[in-house]
Amino acid sequence: MCQTAAYRPNELTLLEYRHFPSAHSCSPFGTLTVTLTASIAAIALYCAGLHLRWRQREQTVPNRVTLAITLGALTCHGFAAFTLINSSYGLDLSVVPVSVLVAFIIVAVVAVANIRLPVENLYLFLFPISIVVLLAANLIEPGGEPLDSLSGGLLPHILLSLAAYSVLMMTACQSILLALQERRLRHPGEQAFTILPPLETMERLHLVMLWIGLSLLSASILSGFVFLEDVFARQVLHHVVLTSLAWLVYLVFLSGHYLYGWRGMTSVKWSLSGFSLLLLGYLGSKFVVEYLLTR
Repeated sequence: MCQTAAYRPNELTLLEYRHFPSAHSCSPFGTLTVTLTASIAAIALYCAGLHLRWRQREQTVPNRVTLAITLGALTCHGFAAFTLINSSYGLDLSVVPVSVLVAFIIVAVVAVANIRLPVENLYLFLFPISIVVLLAANLIEPGGEPLDSLSGGLLPHILLSLAAYSVLMMTACQSILLALQERRLRHPGEQAFTILPPLETMERLHLVMLWIGLSLLSASILSGFVFLEDVFARQVLHHVVLTSLAWLVYLVFLSGHYLYGWRGMTSVKWSLSGFSLLLLGYLGSKFVVEYLLTR
């Protein structure tokens, strides 16, 4: 009988489990070995891709070598994210493992978009972020206890929420880059951010990611109403309200874009407003649950 059944998270820290898996696991492959190997492979491939893309930053034609490196890095990155979140104690949804998953989703979405749009230079921003979070995942102690039991519908809801948050966070960051590109058009002498894809390409990518993010957010909200037992409880009511308002903001902007041609700084303002509501809903939930309701 496996001896790990006698351990609980409060008796054995997750970091100890992660770094000394052979003492606490019946598997011949330790959790650390698998996670660390996948992380190192992903980091090495991201570094190679970053170097190659920097040398070819003036080219707009998709490069097959860069594509192959990116797919390999994503495979290793995704495996590392899975092993970090799917711990032996349950789902580890602390900040670092979730950050690894968020970075994976963002790079994956841009990689898919790169099939139709010349946006490879965005890897110059995304690959370093992925490298940092993968390093942090193997060097920083886990910040919380995992969820040892989840109802059948709660897991899809969590995954949909994380995916929606990831994509919409990318659109918010991209909105800032769009604003900087708009500024550069008004001040032609400035040389900053010349490595970014053309403004028209960035706007097309922004719209695609907004549609993807809105679809995922819609599925997340719907799954919450279907699977959560009390979606209007005190602990989550403000989160539901703010998330619904963010969904409405995104929907209004996309409708305005196709009906009235909203674009440019208008799209930047609407996108940042929607993500601000999402962020406020998440941080507000943490504050209410951890501070107000515990008093």
